[in-house]
Amino acid sequence: MLFTLEALDAKHGDALLLHYGAIADPRLIVIDGGPGGVWTKRLKPRLAALQGSRARGRALEIVAAVVSHIDDDHVNGMLAMFNDIERRRSDGDPAALSVLGLWHNSFEDLTPKVDPAALADAAATLKPVALGGAVPARLGMKRPAALVLASVPQGRELRNVARRLGVPMNLDGQGGLITAPAAGGRRENVGDGLRMTVLGPLGPQIDALREEWAKQIAKLQKAGKLTPASLQVTLADYVDRSVANLSSIVLLAEAGRKRMLLTGDGRGDFILEGVKKAGLFKAGRMHVDLLKLPHHGSIRDVKREFFEQITADHYVISADGRFDNPDVDTLRALFAARPKGPYTLYLTNRIPRVVKFLAARRPKGVTVVTRRSADPSVVVSLGDPLKD
Repeated sequence: MLFTLEALDAKHGDALLLHYGAIADPRLIVIDGGPGGVWTKRLKPRLAALQGSRARGRALEIVAAVVSHIDDDHVNGMLAMFNDIERRRSDGDPAALSVLGLWHNSFEDLTPKVDPAALADAAATLKPVALGGAVPARLGMKRPAALVLASVPQGRELRNVARRLGVPMNLDGQGGLITAPAAGGRRENVGDGLRMTVLGPLGPQIDALREEWAKQIAKLQKAGKLTPASLQVTLADYVDRSVANLSSIVLLAEAGRKRMLLTGDGRGDFILEGVKKAGLFKAGRMHVDLLKLPHHGSIRDVKREFFEQITADHYVISADGRFDNPDVDTLRALFAARPKGPYTLYLTNRIPRVVKFLAARRPKGVTVVTRRSADPSVVVSLGDPLKD
């Protein structure tokens, strides 16, 4: 049985392929699509190759296209993929891909009272930020939150394209939010031997955020200050403080007795809370076969305690050095929590400062695998080896 995670070179973002099921009839889930350029250079060619080896002239089935959260380095390539599917249909070309479902919590669905015009204005203001420009000082906003807000229109358009294509949305097929209940652990049988448990975001967290947003809007209305400018600043503040909550769908994928924890850009303490609520800790710890490090290995999202409480045989980091990801301090935290192997680190890109640190500080028994320049990805097979 296949149970393989393939992490494409997605620059500073994520573009993951989850292969599972019978070797004779492999199944595929695409998780995130990376930032601009990744669809053209990496994701589209890889899917074309899989179509050639698996579909034999038919469209390649993607069981689910998952957007962990709205941020350009996750949603851009996914939107490009859906746009390509729609373009081919419009032009009358044979379908290359068939997406059976989209899992995506759009910003408007998470915060239904947000004014669309204010979102559009804010996104237009922040568009230069996504291209490397500075965050406008009047917004008083941190860069990671600004990048998320700048991606809001991409998430909205992805939802709209999916609707035009007739692709069922989210686990209920109707677009209902993908969240974990208060008790934790929303479990879904995907089929072909794959089970998914949604660990985050937790429903009560989203409810609290919606209530907070409603209170802020009511406060502005009462003061007679509900103008486009004030709403934009309020929205910026809201996203800045809530970006971790609004962020990632965190999934535990299981096949047979193997488990992968796929974290998107989730914050470590929220991931730990989701694991705890789901009753997955034993004596305060959970072991998985594979952990995709949160937020491209950023130290802002994890501490040593995270790696003490969640351990793995394989750690995957998708990053290229931009925004200092992965942080050397993250590797220090991992090594402090697990000073002895055996376990393996997988890096989608060779980053000189990281390579230098690993050469000097890598614990005994820890193996490091870095994507070769000629390869599109790093591959971790927990079942039968991936052959295509």
